[in-house]
Order: sequence, then C-alpha cells, then structure tokens
Amino acid sequence: MIELLQIAQGIIERGLIFGFIVAGVYLASRLINFDNLAVEGAFGLGGALTACLISWNVSPWLGLAGSVVVGAVSGVATGLLTTKLKLNNLISGIVVTTGLFSITLKIAGSNMSLGGKQTVFTLLPASFAPCQSLLLLTFLCAVLFSLVIWFLKTEVGFLLRAVGDTPQMLTNVGKNVDAYIILGLVFSNALAALSGALFVQYAGYFSIWTSVGVLIIGLAGMILAETLSANFGIALVVGSIIYQALIAFTFELQLDQDWNKLITALLIVVLLVIKQSVHKKEGF
Repeated sequence: MIELLQIAQGIIERGLIFGFIVAGVYLASRLINFDNLAVEGAFGLGGALTACLISWNVSPWLGLAGSVVVGAVSGVATGLLTTKLKLNNLISGIVVTTGLFSITLKIAGSNMSLGGKQTVFTLLPASFAPCQSLLLLTFLCAVLFSLVIWFLKTEVGFLLRAVGDTPQMLTNVGKNVDAYIILGLVFSNALAALSGALFVQYAGYFSIWTSVGVLIIGLAGMILAETLSANFGIALVVGSIIYQALIAFTFELQLDQDWNKLITALLIVVLLVIKQSVHKKEGF
C-alpha cells in the first residue's frame, strides 16, 4: 500500500512539473494559434541554466527565476523570426530549438549532477520531508496558474486571445499584432523553461537528452486536458498527470521502455481520433 502511494505521489509530482509545459503549449497553440516547437529547446535551456547556477552555489530560487528569463528571451527570438523575418511558425521553432541545443551544451555539457546541493525541494522544514516536493509543486502551480488566469481576463489578455481568433480586430483598434504574438511566445517559452528548471532540481541532475520528446508530452497533456475543459486552468495539470499515469502504467506492464515514444505517438493519434469523433457528433 505504501509503495502504491509513493508511485501515485511520484506520478502527481511529475504531472505538476510537466503541467507547465502543457500550459506553455496551450498558450501558443490555442491562444495565438502558433505551433511552437521551441518549447523543447526552452525546456532544455531552463534546465541547463538552473543546474549551472546551483553548481555555483547560487540560490535555487534564483536558478528558477533565471530560467524563466532565458526562456522568455527564447520566446522573443522565436517571435522575431516569425514576425520580422517572416519565417514559417514551424521553421522558427525548429531554428530556435536547434540553436538552443548548442547553447545548452555550452552551459552545462551533455549532463551535470547537482551533487547533493540544495534545491527548492530541500529548503522546506524537515517535517515536510515525506511530501515536500508535492506541497511545493502544488503551491507553485496554484499561484502561477491563478496569475495566468487573472492576466487573461485583463485587457491585454483579451487582446492576446484575439490574436488567434480575430487578429484583424487588433489592427482595427490600433494594436500591433506582431507584438502580441511575441508576448504569447514569451509566456509559452518561459513556462517551458520553468518546467525544465523544476525537473532538474527535482531529479537532481541535468541531461541534454531530457528535453527530447518534451513537446510530445505537452501536446498529449493538452489533448487529454481538452477532453475535460477547453479553457486554460487546472484541467491542463490534470491532463499532464493522466499522461504521466499512462506512462507509469507501461512500466507496470514491464514493456521495453524503448517503446515509450512510440506509445506516446500512438496515444496522441488515438486521442485526436476520439476528439474528432466527439466534435462530429456534437455538430462541429
């Protein structure tokens, strides 16, 4: 029973961490109608920077903050490639992710251990030790998701929503559409970088290969979340947790873990087919 609870706790903790990736994919894909492939590069960059800063005995909280900043910068780069150089959305994301791969290698190498140094998960009092990661991640998710939901209800938030639906409306009211596209990508990549930083501090190490397939995790989590709610909110975290539970289930079946990516790809296809079937029945 205790082992089962520990497995469940681990699934929820990883789901909360990757919930930020799901949120980042949602903000780009659903709000500004931008297929943002750069989240994968931002995830790796955020993880590399926080690992490097912690190895230099910098506060792990500053490591998280720094990761958010560099993630936001990568979002600006992605947006400028699209809006100013007129590159295709997908090409812009690929270019940024490819470039960030080299930058990440320069920052932290192919892998880096935190060597038992303090992280945000070890700063809580010892009395919280059994569930300190779960408590901290739940708190961070609650705060950040609440802030994003609040922001989306502001005037700037409503205009950001309009980018994906009716960009002409922004032009009609004298707003710069390109600026709002870049803003959406800043939020998207910042959340992805934060996810990467949290994962590294949670796992205790950085690996350049950890970010490979992160976009798929975000996409799968988003599709699962949209079966519960089409709006930005807690459903995105629930979708991420469900995905982590499905992956954990493959471990329990003792399947060769080399098939994980294929299983994820097939899962996405199945979910998309189910989603399309539901929309047809509802008359969409």
